[in-house]
Amino acid sequence: MKQIAFLVFIGLSWPSLVFGLQVSFKDEAVVGGPMLTLADVAEIRPASRAKDVAGIVLFPAPGPGEEQCFQSRTLKAYVFDAVSDQDFIQWKGADTVCVRQDGERLGPEEIRSMINNDLRAAITHLKAERVAFELRNPPPPLVLPEGELETEIIFSDPDILSSRQVAVIIKVDGRVVKNLTLAGRVQAYLPVVAAAKKLRRGAVLKEGDVLTRSKNIAELREPVLDPGAVQGKRLKRSVAMNQVIGRHDVDGRDLIKRRQIVTMVLKKGPLVIEARGKSSGNGKRGEVIMIENLRSRREVPCRVIGPGLARVEF
Repeated sequence: MKQIAFLVFIGLSWPSLVFGLQVSFKDEAVVGGPMLTLADVAEIRPASRAKDVAGIVLFPAPGPGEEQCFQSRTLKAYVFDAVSDQDFIQWKGADTVCVRQDGERLGPEEIRSMINNDLRAAITHLKAERVAFELRNPPPPLVLPEGELETEIIFSDPDILSSRQVAVIIKVDGRVVKNLTLAGRVQAYLPVVAAAKKLRRGAVLKEGDVLTRSKNIAELREPVLDPGAVQGKRLKRSVAMNQVIGRHDVDGRDLIKRRQIVTMVLKKGPLVIEARGKSSGNGKRGEVIMIENLRSRREVPCRVIGPGLARVEF
């Protein structure tokens, strides 16, 4: 009789001795890696034998910042696949286990700041003010795996001011974890030359005709930054008061005058030959005019490349 009472006492006090292992599923679990194990979702007793099943891999864990809920019977099935003798396990605990994985949060403002820092560095030579990439829609908040964070910012156009999209590549410990493509446009303000009053086509610009206005140069085509650069030049079109004047709106200065003696440059591979010639007309930078070679007396087409300097065109 005493033996029976002792055995009952032992069975009630240490069920693990009768059932082997006791696995109690948790209501909630937090994982820190890519794969979910039995130890993540359950408490296993006795601790001395937990190592026999604790490391059983069930399936991939939710991504960083995500949560998934699983039925305990589903979790049991994965354990049964991994062990040959299931009779020694006593199952207890929750019927449903909700699992989440924590990570590093990266908010929209942090992403925006990364983009703007890269933009400022890329156009620092312009010395622009109020530089930013104005996003059409804010980026979503991200939750990333813990580790060393790296970002790569790529603007959609080699002429960064014309970019309408930006790619944000996010790496953790050297591995790409997110690749975002965000739409928007560049904001970069600089003082540019504008008309101080209404000016008609053909007017020769003088000091009082122009002033400067702070404008977003990403929205302008070839703006003029120095008021002195347009003085003495003729307007090719009429402009309204406060309208921006671009380089294409004024006639450039003639670098070669009619009947001027100029230097003609002929380049062919590493060979460079210079000759003297006389121009048949006026020429601005980039224009092609006819120039008479003083030695051969032949007229050849030449492109104006500098004051009194023209390159022979083939």
